[in-house]
Amino acid sequence: MAARSWRDHLPQGSRGPHRLILVREQDAQHSGSGCCGRLGEAHTDLGGAADYRHSRVLMQDIGAVYREVRARLPDLTVEVVDPRNTVWLYPAVWQDARAAGRSARECFAGLRRAGAALAVILDGEVLFSGRMPQTADVVAAIEQRLSGS
Repeated sequence: MAARSWRDHLPQGSRGPHRLILVREQDAQHSGSGCCGRLGEAHTDLGGAADYRHSRVLMQDIGAVYREVRARLPDLTVEVVDPRNTVWLYPAVWQDARAAGRSARECFAGLRRAGAALAVILDGEVLFSGRMPQTADVVAAIEQRLSGS
């Protein structure tokens, strides 16, 4: 008989004991954005308006992490959230950190870093915030934390 994992004991549709939160800006929520593209891109007559190229790079970086995590850790619960969604983000990070046994002081320190437009948070621990190493290094850090628990 094969060894059973923690996943075998979960009710159907439950979230596992670990949650990864990827914080990235959502393209459709930018000012002047809509179904037909971004208002004021460099090639339009409006000129000079922000085209959010800097945000697109961050979104692609988080997207690469998301795809690699889904491929290598398919049973890990992964949430992607906009940093402006503080009503969901901060309570989720707090709950995950407290459930992992972190002190209130550690939780508050994590919350300060969790709202960056580029953040990787595992079980309430902010692994990366604002800047990230290569995708493989991010996934390796996630796998290392999961194997240590």
